[in-house]
Amino acid sequence: MKKGLQMGVEEDLANKNIIQRQSLTVYLNSISDQYKLRRYGDIVYFSKKFAYCILYVNKKESEQVCQDLNSLDFVKKVEKSTWNQIDLSSDHIEKQITELAQEAEKALQERQEDTEQLL
Repeated sequence: MKKGLQMGVEEDLANKNIIQRQSLTVYLNSISDQYKLRRYGDIVYFSKKFAYCILYVNKKESEQVCQDLNSLDFVKKVEKSTWNQIDLSSDHIEKQITELAQEAEKALQERQEDTEQLL
């Protein structure tokens, strides 16, 4: 596929005038503090076991929201999602599949050699 024909998800969303969102993982000191996060964005997931929330905020406001959340005493830390940094181009995926196939073939050959040596 030619470079000019490839369009990233970010560019496609920008062309459609869709408000872009940023996913934040917010680690909490106490599970009861999750309700306080509603004023910062939309909570889409909460883990009681690990005491963290997945929070969606407007991308333009994400830096300010991160700073605000980090300054709260009930928040351990805030991490931004890196989904937009993942290379989903067909060339990259094809390269990864080829590398995995080569590794699997090499492991299979080594296993066969070990079996032959035992016999």
